[in-house]
Amino acid sequence: MVAVYPLTGITIIDMTTNIAGPLAGRILAELGADVIHVEPPWGDDGRNSTTAFLGSEGILYSTCNRSKRGIVVDVKTAGGQEVMRRLLKDADVFLEATVTGTLDRLGLGYETLKAANPRLIQVSLNGWGARGPLANEPGYAVLAMSYAGGVRPPQREGDVPELRGGSADHAGALLGSIAVLSGLQQRQQTGEGSLVTTSVFQGALHMTASTMVRAEEDTLPPEPAAAGLPAAVSPYRTKDGRWLYISAWNDRQFKRLMEIAGFPHIGNDPKYATRRLRGIHRDELNEVIVAWVATQNLDELNEWLRREKIPAAPMRMSTQELYNDPHMQAAEMFIPVDHPTKGRLWQLRGMVEIDGDAGIVRGPAPLLGEHTDDVLAEAGFTDDEIAALRAGGAVA
Repeated sequence: MVAVYPLTGITIIDMTTNIAGPLAGRILAELGADVIHVEPPWGDDGRNSTTAFLGSEGILYSTCNRSKRGIVVDVKTAGGQEVMRRLLKDADVFLEATVTGTLDRLGLGYETLKAANPRLIQVSLNGWGARGPLANEPGYAVLAMSYAGGVRPPQREGDVPELRGGSADHAGALLGSIAVLSGLQQRQQTGEGSLVTTSVFQGALHMTASTMVRAEEDTLPPEPAAAGLPAAVSPYRTKDGRWLYISAWNDRQFKRLMEIAGFPHIGNDPKYATRRLRGIHRDELNEVIVAWVATQNLDELNEWLRREKIPAAPMRMSTQELYNDPHMQAAEMFIPVDHPTKGRLWQLRGMVEIDGDAGIVRGPAPLLGEHTDDVLAEAGFTDDEIAALRAGGAVA
C-alpha cells in the first residue's frame, strides 16, 4: 500500500448526478481526494434503480459514489446557495454537471466563485459542452452516442440503427477525471485556478475518434466503403453454445486464422489481403468462419488461438460469470464493500494502480444526507445555523 495517495489533501465538491460526473469523482476519491457529493433533497437520479436487490439505493449511485461523503443541499434556496459558497471558498475543485448558464442564475457562476477563491478549479462535465446550439440542453449518453456517430446503420430493409462501441458516460468520466488532474497541475504551475470544461458528448466523440476522418470529396476517387469491422473481428458461437470473440485484426493474424481453419487459399487470396478489403467482403468471409467455429468447443478453440497468437476472448454474459473468471480472481478485480443496509456488495476495484495499489476505498456510497452535519460543521457552521438551514429546507 502506498504511504500517501497522490490526491491526499485535495477537497472536491461533487455536484454531479447519474454516471459520468459521479464516476469521475469516485476515481479521484480513490486516489486520495476528499470528495463531498452534493445531492438535491430528492437525491441523485442514479438512486432510481431497476436493480431489485439495491432498490432505491440505486446500482448507478452505489457503484459511482463509493469512497465519498454525502450531503443534501437545495441549491435553489438562498440558504443552499450560501452553503455552497462557503464550501467552495476553501475547496480545491468544484465538479459539476449543470446545463450551461444554470450556476450563473443561482449566483454560483465561475466568476463569482473565483472572486472568493482564486485557486478554485471548476470542472464542468455536462451533456453537450460549453459552446454550440446544444450547450443549454440536457443530455444523456445514448443521445450523445447517437449524435456523435457511434451508430451501426441498418444492414437490411426493416432493420433499425444500433448504437455500437462503449458508453459515452464512462468515457466522459475519464475525461472528467483528466480535466480535474489537468486543472490541478496547471494550478501547481501558475498558482491560480481555472474553468475546465468537457462533456458526455465529448466522451462519445472520444469513443468514435479513431474512425472519424474525412477529406474534401473532390480530392478522392469513389470507392466501395467498408461497413463496420472487418471479417474475423466478431463474436462467433461455438459448438457448446458459448460465444468467442475473435479479433484477427491484422493481415498476418487473418492469414494464420485461415490456415488453421483449413482455408489457406482464402488467406492467400489478394481479394482479402487488407483489413479494408475484409470489411468490404465481411459477410462472405464470416459465413466461412461462422461455420468453422461452430464445429469447435470454446475452451479448446480459445486455447488453440492463443497458442497461435491470434487474439480471442470468451464473451462473459453476466456479472457472476465475470466474477468467477480466473483472470479476474487472480487480479483481484472485485473487492468487498460492506453497506449499512444492503450487506456485503462485491464491486470492481479502482482501475489505476500506483506501486501495485489500486486506490483507497473508504466505504460504500453514502446514505442520503449521511454526512451533512459533519461537513457543514467542518465548514464553520454552528449547530444553530445547521438547525436553521435544515428547518428552512436548505439542507437535509
